[in-house]
Amino acid sequence: MNVSHIAIPYAKALFELSVEQNVLEETLQDMKDVAELCKNSREIRLLLKSPLVKTDKKKTIFTRIFGKVLSKLSFTYLLIIIKKKREFIIHDIALVFIELYKDYKGILTTTLKTAVPITDDIRKSIIGVMKNQTKGDIELIEEVREELIGGFVLQWKDKMYDASIRNQIKRMHKGVARINLYVKTIEHGKLEDRR
Repeated sequence: MNVSHIAIPYAKALFELSVEQNVLEETLQDMKDVAELCKNSREIRLLLKSPLVKTDKKKTIFTRIFGKVLSKLSFTYLLIIIKKKREFIIHDIALVFIELYKDYKGILTTTLKTAVPITDDIRKSIIGVMKNQTKGDIELIEEVREELIGGFVLQWKDKMYDASIRNQIKRMHKGVARINLYVKTIEHGKLEDRR
């Protein structure tokens, strides 16, 4: 997740307030809604980042969009962010909040990339293995990537396990290239290692 570092303390403050006021689940849903809207609406992203639109106008538009949708805590907090002229990080605040929630609840987001859609049995098996390894709950995000040819790529936190056919072909290609280098070296009468 690539987010502005400025957003982290704001997200932490909202998270702590949510825990303190016992509205964590409600605030999580609010942040998911905000993140989804920011992700899918170019107009909202441009509005929040525009230095040409005055703060009062941004607050009015934000109120029209979220006034009846968000909980009181989330709505008030995000209005304060706009008042402080930090609205350009609202999307990042929502994303960081969601990650803080997952860490707090022991949920590990794992991405599984395969060349074709997987079956329920494979899904259950992967979730079971990951759950056993991490001792936490697993949120599995599935992506179909035909360019993998076959096999799979599993990513979580900063780790990746690449068992795709594309990766195996790439490794074989490097091995063949290395063999060709040795063959050319031997043909020229030199046996030294040129790696």
